[in-house]
Amino acid sequence: MHFSGRPIAVESVVETWRIDDEWWREKAVSRQYWCVVLEDGRVVDVYRDLVTGRWWRQAY
Repeated sequence: MHFSGRPIAVESVVETWRIDDEWWREKAVSRQYWCVVLEDGRVVDVYRDLVTGRWWRQAY
């Protein structure tokens, strides 16, 4: 995984979940989420957009 433009290892996965929503719209939402612990101890949520195949870090 790359974080702020630099590679960083994922130490562990805390949990995973999937969201499928707005299936009736032209641009449905379908995402697989992971809550992960990075090698520096930060805990972040990342997801893969299952419609486009792209990966994102969830911003809160």
